[in-house]
Amino acid sequence: MVYILHFDRKLAHAQHYIGFVDHTKGHTVEARLEHHKKGSGSKLLRAVVRAGINVSIADIWHDGDRNFERMLKNKKKASKFCPICQRKK
Repeated sequence: MVYILHFDRKLAHAQHYIGFVDHTKGHTVEARLEHHKKGSGSKLLRAVVRAGINVSIADIWHDGDRNFERMLKNKKKASKFCPICQRKK
């Protein structure tokens, strides 16, 4: 599964995080978010949590794999994939 996290406010230039969890191993996006909120995982999420920025799950692609995750990240346009940002327009 591929997921996009939305930050309530930007940290420097970033307002999103795109990640992957292997649901075939029983992992969930919700558990991964809790992992991030504890300051574990990516440096970006660790900095976001330290800055007191609220993070929420914006979308989940249940059939997404690591290749799909990489494709989204390479586009460098996460706000276009974020339903929260799209609703604000």
